[in-house]
Amino acid sequence: MAAKRLLEVESKFLFNPSLVTVLQSNKGSPAFRRLEALNTHTFTDTYYDHHDMLSKNGIWLRQRTTDASMMLEAKMRISGDFARSTFDEITDWKEIAAVIRQHLPGFCTRKKDFGLDQLAEFTTTRREFLADEKFAVVLDHTDFGHAVGEVELMAEDEEKAHREIDDFMARYPWFFLKGKVEGKLEAYFRVKATSIST
Repeated sequence: MAAKRLLEVESKFLFNPSLVTVLQSNKGSPAFRRLEALNTHTFTDTYYDHHDMLSKNGIWLRQRTTDASMMLEAKMRISGDFARSTFDEITDWKEIAAVIRQHLPGFCTRKKDFGLDQLAEFTTTRREFLADEKFAVVLDHTDFGHAVGEVELMAEDEEKAHREIDDFMARYPWFFLKGKVEGKLEAYFRVKATSIST
């Protein structure tokens, strides 16, 4: 019997940038049971679509470029919204092409960008931590001034994973702030719309 595909289960959160140094030293109250600082790196995401046909179906096609690599990825939302969601991430080119053909028949799947329109492009600096030996905590700062955090788990059971993430974040309210969270793409379009109108 084939193993189930792991899903990316995530919750976005607000955070106070002035508390990042407190997080790094694990001096918050309460402190994390265990906190390991992982990588800090920068990448550029370029998103593609055509008349929002992919995003309307919960699919985000992006190319992520770093100094060392370039990767095409389709993120398919299984459930949730911008703040609390479950994704299936596809990086196999043939599988991505099949998704494109399903939603946008007639587009050239031999091209690097499938002949789609560039929807957005921005650069993110990401700090990564592993908290309590299980939870990936990422802090993103974009080149257009937006900051947002995510807690992530790779899991087969999304409902269980969401409960675990909720319980984890509730233990450390000093860092995981409550409030309306705006994802990077959502913020990008808001900033772009504001700059066009002024």
